[in-house]
Amino acid sequence: MKRLFSVMMLAALMLVSCGKDPYHYKDLAPGCGTLSFDGAELVVSEDVDTRATETADLPEAPTGYLIFVKDSAGNNVDLDKNNPVDYTTYGAVKQNGIVLPAGNYTLVVQSADEIPDAELADDAAVYGAEHEFTIVAGQDTNIDEPIVCTLWKQVKVSVGYNDYFREKCVSGSAVVTSLANTTSLTYGMNDSSAGFFAVPKDQEVSLEVTFSGVMKVKEDGVETQKTQKMTHTITGVKARQWRKITFILTEDKEGNATFSIDIDGYVVDAELSETVDGSGVETESNGADPNAPQGDGGIELVSTCSYDITQPIEIPAMSDPTDASTMNMTLTMQANVPNGVRKFGVVISSDSEAFQAALNVVSEYDETAGGYVVDLVNPTEKNNNIFGIIPFPHGAELVGQTEVDFDLSAAQMPILAFPGTHTFVMNVTDQKGCKKDVTIVMYVPDYANL
Repeated sequence: MKRLFSVMMLAALMLVSCGKDPYHYKDLAPGCGTLSFDGAELVVSEDVDTRATETADLPEAPTGYLIFVKDSAGNNVDLDKNNPVDYTTYGAVKQNGIVLPAGNYTLVVQSADEIPDAELADDAAVYGAEHEFTIVAGQDTNIDEPIVCTLWKQVKVSVGYNDYFREKCVSGSAVVTSLANTTSLTYGMNDSSAGFFAVPKDQEVSLEVTFSGVMKVKEDGVETQKTQKMTHTITGVKARQWRKITFILTEDKEGNATFSIDIDGYVVDAELSETVDGSGVETESNGADPNAPQGDGGIELVSTCSYDITQPIEIPAMSDPTDASTMNMTLTMQANVPNGVRKFGVVISSDSEAFQAALNVVSEYDETAGGYVVDLVNPTEKNNNIFGIIPFPHGAELVGQTEVDFDLSAAQMPILAFPGTHTFVMNVTDQKGCKKDVTIVMYVPDYANL
């Protein structure tokens, strides 16, 4: 696999007048200065994401790296009147530098002149960086800090499958689409190459990942072959990331297959739909998936205290809101999941702006879900911050449990700080794929103004 490169250019700051010429920069036009590359060094690194790059022991980069210069308006400067392109090479300017009119500029170092919208090839990576500088008339300007270039305005995407998925897959491929479905790449089952998508600098995009293929599935205990489709959208994708996507197929104790997608170590459910056509052309079935789970699996959330949790719960006042010993609320409940927990999440929404701001610290807002999502089974780093405020049971040990006890009594003191109506929707999926949503509403009076 081709190495991902980064570039470092390092030079000492030196100011000289037009009359001085230690680097042989001659014939400066009035009002011009020189960007000096004398003593600069280009080196390469394999870094992606935002990890710091060490400058030691890095190999020298090719002199063919491209050099662009943009003016303060963001336009490319014509670096060679006799050349139709707007760039030159590092090798061409290293000795004599670049003469420019006085002003503010941005230097762009790039390994290729264009960044492909999408390409499935290990050598499709484009690497580069940029650095702002100022030209002073009659002086040389040297870059006095490292410029570290890595994967440049691209996201790297690789697709893989676990062994059981490969075993049950007769034929198929994965398609990754990017930027509102304007570009796409198709990954074959045995394709080991990474794909690269162009991503605008400092922007986030979404990747939609879809697998469609003929899979071995069970019908009434008999294995047969059906065309299946699963999909998921990845949000928050940025340049310089490497998104590793793994399609996972597992088998439960009854021998039923369960689909999921692993994205950078975080496992998510994927929609599964059957596509059947006698001609062999895949078309989504308008009928129900015969392999889909039926009903809610008997999932329920029951009160184990005096509160009727099917009605809004009014949080009582404390005699001293700053003294934990004066908490007087007992709020307990139990989730009954006869087939065992597979996934357990909570979507929290509120009419209190202050509470919403607090939720933003402990979770990400999901527009589709309509609230802030907390995954109790596989909590994110942000999610972990909420458990000291609202003591939800959490962790991988929830998987397989048929009874999950909630004691939210200790939430009284922190939640009293946020008058308003707060809604908690429990999303439960059991081991057979049955799902149920249960809503709990808490109302906090504004005791300070009563």
